[in-house]
Amino acid sequence: MDIRDRVRLSSLLTEYGALLTDRQRDMLAMYVEMDMSLFEVAEETGVTRQAVLDAIKHGADALQKYEDAVGKVHLKEQLLSALDALTSSDEALRERLGAIYALLEG
Repeated sequence: MDIRDRVRLSSLLTEYGALLTDRQRDMLAMYVEMDMSLFEVAEETGVTRQAVLDAIKHGADALQKYEDAVGKVHLKEQLLSALDALTSSDEALRERLGAIYALLEG
């Protein structure tokens, strides 16, 4: 999994993580956000590496299904991109819209 995949998965986990099982959410967080290896997650949770891999795969698949249905992460990315384009040449405007940036980057 490359860094872009991890960042994307982290964004999905932030938005939809509450919809996963505790086990999936915890293992994904350890793997993606804490950058732990499958072996480290397995040791921490007391299961096999295969169990960790299964939980991560099923959790990631579920997160993608939620994103496909709702589209919140994609919408945030589009809004941030539009704001960046709008404010790229006007730092004063960027500062005035800082509260909107903070909400979107949450």
